[in-house]
Amino acid sequence: MSDACNWHAMHRDEVLRRLNTDASRGLSRSIAEERIKIYGLNEIRGKKKHPVVMFVRQFANFLIGILIVATVISALLGEVVDAVAIFSIVLIMGIFGFIQEYRAEKTLELLKKMASPRCRVIRDGVEEEIEAKYLVPGDIVVLREGDRVPADLRIIEAENLEVDESPLTGESTPVEKNPDVVLDPSTPVSDRENMAFLGTYVVRGRGKGVVVSTGLNTQLGEVVKAVLEVREEKTPLEIELDYFGRRVGAIILAISAVVFIVYLLKGYGGVIDSLLIAVALAVAAVPEGLPAIATAVLAIGAHRMARKNALVKRLAAVEGLGSVDVICADKTGTITKGEMTVKIISLLGARCNVDGSGYSPVGGVQCDGVEDLEFLYKILAAHTTIDARLIHDGRQWTIKGSPTEGSALVLAYKALGESGVREAISELKLVKTYPFDRFRKRKTTIHEYSGGYIVVTTGAPEILLNISSKVWSPRGLLELSEELKVKVLAIIDELASQGYRTLGVAYKFLDSLNPEWGVEDIERDLVFYAVLGIIDPPREGVREAVELARRAGVKTVMITGDHKLTALAVARMIGLDVDSGIVLEGRELDSMSDGDLLKIIDRVVVYARVTPQHKARIVRLMKAKGYRVAMTGDGVNDAPALKEAHVGVAMGIRGTDVAKEAAQLVLLDDNYVTIVEAIREGRMIFENLKKPINYLLTCNLAEVGVVFGAEIIGYPTPLEPIHLLWINVVTDSLPAAALGVEPPEPGLMERPPRGLGERFITRRKLVYYTIMGSLLAVITLVLYSLYYNLDLKLARTMAFTSLVLSEFGRGLSSRSESIPIWRLPINKWLVLSLIISLTLQLIAIYTPLSTVFHTTPIDKATWPILLVSPLTILLVDEIRKILRVGI
Repeated sequence: MSDACNWHAMHRDEVLRRLNTDASRGLSRSIAEERIKIYGLNEIRGKKKHPVVMFVRQFANFLIGILIVATVISALLGEVVDAVAIFSIVLIMGIFGFIQEYRAEKTLELLKKMASPRCRVIRDGVEEEIEAKYLVPGDIVVLREGDRVPADLRIIEAENLEVDESPLTGESTPVEKNPDVVLDPSTPVSDRENMAFLGTYVVRGRGKGVVVSTGLNTQLGEVVKAVLEVREEKTPLEIELDYFGRRVGAIILAISAVVFIVYLLKGYGGVIDSLLIAVALAVAAVPEGLPAIATAVLAIGAHRMARKNALVKRLAAVEGLGSVDVICADKTGTITKGEMTVKIISLLGARCNVDGSGYSPVGGVQCDGVEDLEFLYKILAAHTTIDARLIHDGRQWTIKGSPTEGSALVLAYKALGESGVREAISELKLVKTYPFDRFRKRKTTIHEYSGGYIVVTTGAPEILLNISSKVWSPRGLLELSEELKVKVLAIIDELASQGYRTLGVAYKFLDSLNPEWGVEDIERDLVFYAVLGIIDPPREGVREAVELARRAGVKTVMITGDHKLTALAVARMIGLDVDSGIVLEGRELDSMSDGDLLKIIDRVVVYARVTPQHKARIVRLMKAKGYRVAMTGDGVNDAPALKEAHVGVAMGIRGTDVAKEAAQLVLLDDNYVTIVEAIREGRMIFENLKKPINYLLTCNLAEVGVVFGAEIIGYPTPLEPIHLLWINVVTDSLPAAALGVEPPEPGLMERPPRGLGERFITRRKLVYYTIMGSLLAVITLVLYSLYYNLDLKLARTMAFTSLVLSEFGRGLSSRSESIPIWRLPINKWLVLSLIISLTLQLIAIYTPLSTVFHTTPIDKATWPILLVSPLTILLVDEIRKILRVGI
């Protein structure tokens, strides 16, 4: 019963009657215990990832499957060392991925700030504090400033009660609650002024509410259920690695088939021998080190992101942002801080711009038409400090109390400094307060001032204008004529049309106070002073980040539950082209079919007054249009869209637990600018994944070509199994790993994002790998044939070493697909890896280990011949780059 009703469309007495409860006594403890058996605990639990499932998921990859099969085949063929080496690589890769995901999950658990919130409830006529999870429908909850709303409530009493609903609706302005109204059943959640919802916060006043829904039946619970229903998307990288694995598998199967047929037709052995040789060569063709290198590249990227305050929940998501071409950015708390800030001071004949954003008291005031507004700042300090306090907890600035008055207090701190605010409060001692209420739309305080008194009133500016007789101007006080009133109203309308919330400031001096005066007498004949333009402004650096993303081919789209005018104002501040683009509201989305929206979705830059369902629909249709979508958000209302997007990015400080659970990346500093850094990191990772692939596949095809080519021309195999294992696991892996940590190429953020069709392996690249691998194989076979008739052991040593050195040249040329090596920054890790690999190769030739590798020392005079192979490989590929022949 309690969950299916439109509680906002009923009078509060009807709500109490239906829930069989009493506003003053609440439920009895016995009834509460019975109802908890019916409705369950007031908890919202997501799906917890089991560590075993997390670990097993690391191996759900086609290429890993090939390596596991290769391990089994190697063991069956008696190549135990090879099998152990391959299996070790697979296991290490899985452990790397598991550790990253497990740590991310544990970090998120630590980020949960209110694992068991408490609330005040009336039961059996007594107010008591209980754990919120024991609330049931019909409970009477007492709300006070600073409380987190513990369930969905129908408000039954309110005294200046304002609730911050931005975590649920995205609206930046606190909502004033009114228990007396009865709303239309179709009223959207964001406009239900007689309701308070789980997960929102009381920022002002006090009140009572009757619990109407708990747990998953709340508005927040509905969002969580929607999140759980969304199937977790594979990241672009996971999709690409699966495709890559299938293509490599097809190539390996093709090699096996060709080798088997050739050996059988040539009569080199029977069916069993030919099959064993074909399988052995196929195993040699598998790039065993690639999965571990790919995981290492992602883990290093995740570590770099962690140092920049971005927590990566899934390794593959590190690269994901690098491939996106649209960022659907939530406004409140993501583009902005979710902190109301005075940005403009408008006076008759003067205007001031205020620097800074949020509650940090850092910034100045630049005025045009007036020199000194110290008096304004002083009366604001004394007036607002009653209902708002600026607090610094050592990490961030927060406001305790009304966000609107807090913004005016922060303005006073910016202009006067901390000592100036203290002096103003001391000088203007408080005498009396008339609190703000929703009927008068204003607040008034009386202070001692210069032997007399000063009255300070703030509130809706048009209301203050009606009770003022004079207006302040740089030329002095002027009588408030109808003409001047029209001018002041124009100032107010201009700010409102730009999306600002307006707060009027008025004052008057009194020689004495008459005890018989009422509030109407005190607030009569005021001097209208100024209009403060208040908005939740963009974070520092967001405009530059949006522009950098635009140059990188990434479009930013703002999606918010806030009002259209406010959204437009913020969009202009961050440089979105709202004049030539389309701005849509939620009600317009409701009237459009998916087909209609798809026709214009490319041109929409701002979505305002949208619901969680709207956000998820927008992301889904953008994906259908072919975009790779990142969604950023912090609120419960963002969670379904975060889960729906290719890459979901949640805020770590302001973000709700639901948003963090749904996302793949969590920004621990809530800094939107970090997203662009993540795009840079993602692009660099994708480029650095291609480089080891280009290197390893060419080298592995060369190895197959050498062995297969020697068999075709009738020579004994130049490379023994120990040689192939050494090359694949040791001398190949080190340069490949170093290529995975290449510095970013010049112009990385000036390129458009990679297209949906861009693959690790394409037909053109297969041709390229074949040509380069064949070149390596031919050079190696030529050297082998030159020494074959002299000494088979020396010939094999030459082929073994020539192939290793030629792969060094291949490693250097693999640093970029298109930029010549001399234009690239130095990669110290690649230089070090080549030195280590060369040292290891020398150990395999010139130490007693040569007996294990069946090698013989090479004469010093022969080494210049061996250098021909790496130099040829390097020269050929660099000429290709100069000629701009793409791969």
